[in-house]
Amino acid sequence: MQKILVIKLRHHGDVLLSTALYSALKGHFPNCHLDVLIYKETTPLLEGNPHIDGVMTIDRKMKGLKRIRHELGLLLKVRKARYDAVVHLTDQWIGALLARFSRAPLRIEMFVAKRDRPFWHHSFTHCVTPPPRGQAHAVELNLMCLQHFGIDPKGKRYSPVLIPQDRYLAQATEKLKQVGVNSPFVLIHPAARWPFKCWEDDRFAQAVSHLTQKGFDIVLTCSPDPVELAMTRRIEDLSRQAELHGRTLVNWGGSMSLPLLAALLSGCRFYLGVDSAPMHMAAALNVPQVALFGPSWVNEWRPWSHNATVVYAGDYGPLPHPDSINTEDPTRLLAAIPTEAVLKAIDERLAS
Repeated sequence: MQKILVIKLRHHGDVLLSTALYSALKGHFPNCHLDVLIYKETTPLLEGNPHIDGVMTIDRKMKGLKRIRHELGLLLKVRKARYDAVVHLTDQWIGALLARFSRAPLRIEMFVAKRDRPFWHHSFTHCVTPPPRGQAHAVELNLMCLQHFGIDPKGKRYSPVLIPQDRYLAQATEKLKQVGVNSPFVLIHPAARWPFKCWEDDRFAQAVSHLTQKGFDIVLTCSPDPVELAMTRRIEDLSRQAELHGRTLVNWGGSMSLPLLAALLSGCRFYLGVDSAPMHMAAALNVPQVALFGPSWVNEWRPWSHNATVVYAGDYGPLPHPDSINTEDPTRLLAAIPTEAVLKAIDERLAS
């Protein structure tokens, strides 16, 4: 294999988890040129990745004729590159067209029921059929593509790769110094893209109090989304009303770029959060963590780490089926998780 293209047009966490596949491919074909195609907003997660030689992007904000021109340009670029293999890990039509137009001898698709059509399948030479939902982790699903390269995907445990860059490590150190966080700190990211994945604000505040009692300063983060900002501010307010035991609490919600967040995570003692991209970032950095889950496919999306504990709402009460969730519904579905279970998980993980 001289040239390989992997297409992963999904969200931040999905792109980070796909880096385990890049590591595996470069491990078996160290001299190959490996390119990836991702959405533009997810590129920070691949910065500094030693297994990637080139990154192509699609800007989802680009619409109409401009988008068409860009994707036609991608088709021509891929044809000209003369790839030996194209791996399409998701269900976007542009990926199937790129694979077909590439004329690569090896073109691999991940079977998706809604794309079970002749034109789609004829765009590829090989198909990966995943097990039923919930029986394999997303990392393992991506690695199943290796079988068509003649590689046993179970021969070695590959992990996602996240490389904090020096300039962001320096920024993180300076920011922490400016607010007086000089001791080991805990990073808490309580929000997620969808509210149904979130826990109660007052219970996060109780976790903050518990961690400050143990001598940790606390850094709160979230995305710039207004709902997430409001959630994080309320957790901050509730935490300050309780006892912080003389420790520092800072709220950097909405002000963290992904590279800076990676740098902060690499320096924290512990991470607490829900099913979200920062959870996967903490796992990739092998940061000890407790992750709270609700009606997601837990076995598929749990942290890919031996240094993580999952607290699952389904162990404490009924949950709707993951496929029945209305992602527009603001209802939080982790309410069944008792505070005591989270505090116990935190103590056990810190002691391990």
